[in-house]
Parts: sequence; structure tokens; C-alpha cells
Amino acid sequence: MVRRLVPEDLVGHFFAVGSVSETDPQLPADYVSTLSLPYWYQLPALREEDMVRQFAYMIDGFEEEDDFVIDLDMFVYRDIVETEEPILIDEEHAHGLYILAEKGPFHFFKTQQTAPATMCFTVRGPDGKQLISAAMLRFFSSLMRRIAEGQVRFLREFCDTIMLCQDDPALGFVIKMAERDSSTGLTGAQIVRETESVFPAGAIPAYHYCEDWRSLRNDEEHLLWDTKTKIVHIDVVRYPPEIDEEQAERMNRFMERGGGLALGVLPNVDDGYSRPVIETLTENLHRVLALLGNRGVDISLLATNAMISTQCGLSRATPELVRQIHARSVEFPIAFERAVKRTT
Repeated sequence: MVRRLVPEDLVGHFFAVGSVSETDPQLPADYVSTLSLPYWYQLPALREEDMVRQFAYMIDGFEEEDDFVIDLDMFVYRDIVETEEPILIDEEHAHGLYILAEKGPFHFFKTQQTAPATMCFTVRGPDGKQLISAAMLRFFSSLMRRIAEGQVRFLREFCDTIMLCQDDPALGFVIKMAERDSSTGLTGAQIVRETESVFPAGAIPAYHYCEDWRSLRNDEEHLLWDTKTKIVHIDVVRYPPEIDEEQAERMNRFMERGGGLALGVLPNVDDGYSRPVIETLTENLHRVLALLGNRGVDISLLATNAMISTQCGLSRATPELVRQIHARSVEFPIAFERAVKRTT
């Protein structure tokens, strides 16, 4: 029997991307800890919780000027790639993770970290060049794999079921750069393999790609639907599911194999709302599910393999909107169920 990655108890529930706009690390704990899927909330407004710095600070030779820079020697490189010992980031760079440890235990818990390709894209060498090469992808994959293991080991002390999501906003840019420059020694398939190697055993794998998910291809393979099963977050506000029948069938096969979707159907900034949260959700769900169904996606599969999310993180929303989305998320499963029934 195929194992569905979206637990039955979480179908239609809130899948938070991770970032919030609060500046006090204690404030989100109460409204996050009561969710069906609590999560490590990250506060990019705090310098230490930038999505690159909060992991790259672990590297000897990491410096900050106008860009993130690593002056990496071979001994540091070998220490990262040849050692498998889990790494746990400290509280200064992960306030929410440690605060929620005191709020547990939790049945379900989601955590997240930056994917290797985005680390390569964002961090530069001393010469100012981006670190996009097979060697540096291996380096960052090793680093992030050890950090993932450290997270899961820490979370197992107070969580039953752990979901780990990799955030990868720069994947499309890295693939295009690799295609243009063969000296990188990288292919799209290799990048996907390295990314998938980060997922720790025993955790539900999830993946968040911020850009146009519809065109994320490598030759004849779609890099979301034709790869290992996971819960894939897609932005369907900025990138509505205007897809062809072939991609719809790939999505169906993905769900048949146990994969799930986190539908980024709610705007992540205040300007995206002209109506209250639930009215906006209902309207957007009806439109998105109708589009998916008309293009050939099996809505009966989606009905048991989907969660609800914002289109991206909430770092640019007002704290008031962030709190409202969390407070109203208890109503998301009902809105999702009604939208499915209306579509089918």
C-alpha cells in the first residue's frame, strides 16, 4: 500500500512556510504552538535569522561584507564533507526552535532549512563569484544534511512526527547558470539528487520552491513531479495552475505515489487582501481547484493529499495579518472540503 505523505489528520490544514514578521521571538509561540502543524517560526527581521546566515555561520571562514562570503580552505571543506556528525544550530540563530521545545510535546511538527542550491547561489567566494560548482554543491549538501540530522535529533525529544522542508528559492537560477556554463560541472538532475540527499530518514520530506513551479523542468523531466515523493509547496497566487494535460498527469502520478501538495493559495502581504482571510481563501480555492480540475488534475486525489498555505513566507506581512491567518487557520479544513465538493 502506498504511504501518503500528508497525514490524514492534516489534510486541508495550515502548512506554514516558516517566516513571520514579528521582532520579539516570544510573541509567535502561543499562536504557533496551538496549530495542528506547529512549526519552527523564523524571524528574518532579526539579523541572525536570515535564511542563509542562520546556517552559514557554522562555517569557519564565513564573513559578511556587502555579500555573504566564504574564504574556504581545504581543511574546513574536508571537515564538513567527510564527517557525518549532526550539527545543531544555536538559539541565537533559531529562537523559535528552542522556545517551542518548552511548549511541547507535539504530535506533528514542521521545521525547515535552506536548500543547498540556494546556499551556493547566495554565498560568494573571496573573488566575489557565486559558488556554483559540483564541489561546492557537495559541500553545502553535506553541511545541510548534517544540520537536518541535528534538527531531527533535537525535535525527536518533544515531537512524534517531524516534517522537514527545504526552502529553495534560487533553484531555477542555479539550473540556468549550470546550463549556460558547463564548467560548473552541474546538471539539473545532479542538483535534485544532492537536494534529496539532505532529507533525514524518519522525517516527512517537504520542499518549497518560490518561483514559477510550472516550468521547472530538466530535459523531459519535471523536477517536482518526476522526482522522489515529498510534500511540495507551490505558489498558485502568482503562478496559477494554467498547465497542460501532460503536467496534470504527472501531478496525478506524483500523488498516486504518495506525494502531497501545499497549495499556496493565500496572499502573503496585506495588499493581497480586499476581503477577510476566509473569504479570500474560499474564493481562491474555488478558482484554483477549478483550474486544476479543468486541466486534468484528479481532484479526488488532491482531496486527500493537500494542505493549505500562503504563497510564500509572511516576513513582509504586518504582524496583525500574520496573527489573523494563524487564528483563522482552524477553519481551513472546512473551506478546503467545501471547495473540493463544489469542484467535484
